[in-house]
Amino acid sequence: MEKILKTLGNIIIVLIILACLPLAVPKLFGLQEFNVISGSMEPEISVGSIVYVKPVAFEELAEGDIIAFEAGATVVTHRIESLNTSDLLITTKGDANASADFMPVAFTNVIGKVILHLPFIGVVAAWLSETLGKIVAGILLIVGVLLSNVGEKKDKSVSSDDTSKKQSKKSGINPKIILALGLVIVFGSLGGFLYIYMGYQKSENLYDSLQQQYTTSKSADSGAKEVPWYEMVDVDIEALKQLNSDVAGWIYLENTDISYPILYSGDDDTYLRTTIDKEYATAGSIFLEGYNLPDWTDSHDIIYGHNMRNLSMFGKLRFYKSEEDYYDSHQYFQIITADGRMRFEIFSYFDTEPGSWVYTVPYSVSPEFDEYIADLVSHSYRKLDCADGVNSSDKVVTLSTCSASGMRFTVHGYLCDTWGK
Repeated sequence: MEKILKTLGNIIIVLIILACLPLAVPKLFGLQEFNVISGSMEPEISVGSIVYVKPVAFEELAEGDIIAFEAGATVVTHRIESLNTSDLLITTKGDANASADFMPVAFTNVIGKVILHLPFIGVVAAWLSETLGKIVAGILLIVGVLLSNVGEKKDKSVSSDDTSKKQSKKSGINPKIILALGLVIVFGSLGGFLYIYMGYQKSENLYDSLQQQYTTSKSADSGAKEVPWYEMVDVDIEALKQLNSDVAGWIYLENTDISYPILYSGDDDTYLRTTIDKEYATAGSIFLEGYNLPDWTDSHDIIYGHNMRNLSMFGKLRFYKSEEDYYDSHQYFQIITADGRMRFEIFSYFDTEPGSWVYTVPYSVSPEFDEYIADLVSHSYRKLDCADGVNSSDKVVTLSTCSASGMRFTVHGYLCDTWGK
């Protein structure tokens, strides 16, 4: 029985080590790995796969290569259809998609070329990246170590040193080596969890500090009249610009704690993992699409934000599709700039593929924009009364974040009111 338990313990330890190797070893060779959670590259790359990406120069890319690139607040893995060498633009397409991605990819947003992909490993990686996965893996590892050492003390008490060495050799795997590897994995996992937690906490502290220093808010006292929308939040944009000149405004989703500065760098990469103080952070910043103008004069603007597990940034946008009545008390969001305030009423929300037709900017008063708005309305998960009057003469803002399904979740509002200096 002891031999069976030892073998079982060794098997558990080996399986956990093997599960971690595909995630740890590639980093030693300068590769990045990403989990595939969308079927846009099937059958070549299936959902649940992991892809390994190597940074390359533009000259090393060719039609037919599969690349990973940043698109707003997510990473997309698609195949190259064509290359524009003069403008360093790349036309991409998912193998399972009927048409090419709507917007070409700027080379500055390319992470690298996919040099290897393995099926199923992405599921394991996603599980190990979760807090529960780390805890379960740690518990299994401890159980494995305990099982692999069953009877060890007993053997030592009744056997000579030479006999113990022979028994250790017969067991096939040295328990001390297994224990050492196991401890490395356990502490590595705990370290990774602690690093993520500290990153979340750092971002929360930063944005809490910004709200305290640069914003003031009003709420209606009991029995008092409702506070006008333009007095809900006041932001010192000019002072924020002294902190970072890339501040383009402030977004506030009414009746929520989604209240953040909006950054603009002219690309979709700079603030993906960088905060307003230009420090690295997993949560990054809320930022405006690089093809938009930072003065908010475009007819259609796109604002990106991460869907964080702790519900910070754009994490709470998920409630529009998960809670039936959420929209009823969260119909409006505001964009506050140095010139005044804009209030937007939400008229559509739905999931869409990365690189889809939704991410088209800018627009102008035209039949094409009317068709675009009609498509937004028709794809909405809920038919909203205010959607009937929206047309190309309106200003539209799209809020975009990652979705657990591997898609993007988008929320669309039209300019319904303004208040300025």
